[in-house]
Amino acid sequence: MKLFYKLSLVLSFIFLSACQIFPERKEAPADVRDATIDAQINPKEQQDSVLETLPLMNNAVLSLYNQAKTLYENNNFEQAIAKLERAYEIQPNVGQVSQLMAEIYLHKGDFQQSFYWSSIATKNGPSKGKSCEKSWRILAIAAEKIDNVVQQATALEKKENCIVKAGNRY
Repeated sequence: MKLFYKLSLVLSFIFLSACQIFPERKEAPADVRDATIDAQINPKEQQDSVLETLPLMNNAVLSLYNQAKTLYENNNFEQAIAKLERAYEIQPNVGQVSQLMAEIYLHKGDFQQSFYWSSIATKNGPSKGKSCEKSWRILAIAAEKIDNVVQQATALEKKENCIVKAGNRY
């Protein structure tokens, strides 16, 4: 019985010390898009607009934007943000760049940054169409997350002014 006790003690010591062989994981957890936030940003019942205005992007910005969009779709948020920051440095008046930044920050849970970038998107982005509506929708979501009720209400109101409906045809 003594031998069994000593053997179990030695085995316990070995198993516990084996846990120290493998280094502790120091990587950040992988970024993941939140389906509920996606549903809020891109609702199924989104209205169509007969008018869509988008500012032109120069070739470098367009390339960076497309790369960032692909990275974002593959849940590489940090790399996407780096591409978008560079695009913003080159051409800061393109609303799609700041809009995508705001969307990524929503998924990261950094609602203050999302609010900041969506504010820029609403100032620099188009004043009519789906892109306009999406920018105001993202701003409303970010404002709600940081408990800025006044800005949320304003954003929801301005969002409705973005859609241009077709007139009656006779």
